[in-house]
Amino acid sequence: MATLKKLSASFDFIFVKLSADLDESDRQCAWEFFTELATRVAVTGKPKDTACEDFSGEIYVESLTSLYIFFGEARKIMRQFPVGKINASSKIQNHLGALIYRVIRDVLRPFLEKWQAEYRYWWEYTSDKALNPFERQDAYPRRDEMIADWVEVRAVMKTIQIKLIDTYKLVNVVVMK
Repeated sequence: MATLKKLSASFDFIFVKLSADLDESDRQCAWEFFTELATRVAVTGKPKDTACEDFSGEIYVESLTSLYIFFGEARKIMRQFPVGKINASSKIQNHLGALIYRVIRDVLRPFLEKWQAEYRYWWEYTSDKALNPFERQDAYPRRDEMIADWVEVRAVMKTIQIKLIDTYKLVNVVVMK
């Protein structure tokens, strides 16, 4: 178990250990979650940016939309995970569905609640629409604080992405050339 303490609350990464009980449906759900992580820069950052600090080329309002859509996709995947895998003898906290729930509850929801409405309101009603989008978003008064929080979210999500590859023996398409 790895713990990331950069966020205001620590977040434990608990993954199902590979065993005879892990079947193809487990791997399929893990692959679907991995796919959502690996294909959304808003969620995990750029593949070569290990520090998750490179926001170049991103329009924050569009990235916030992508992060919000990811939230919904994560819920769908959680619903798809085979509930029959959870039984009295297994520990629910080791279940992939439980991990997805903790990601939603402890990482995504707090970030979106803190920043999405405030930033969107500023973008629509307060910001200088005459500026190009990059200059406009750089003028956001709380930009540095929002980006610092977002870096932490991306670091958590990138760690989960890597752990999914190892735990579920997934093909790491992120490193493919």
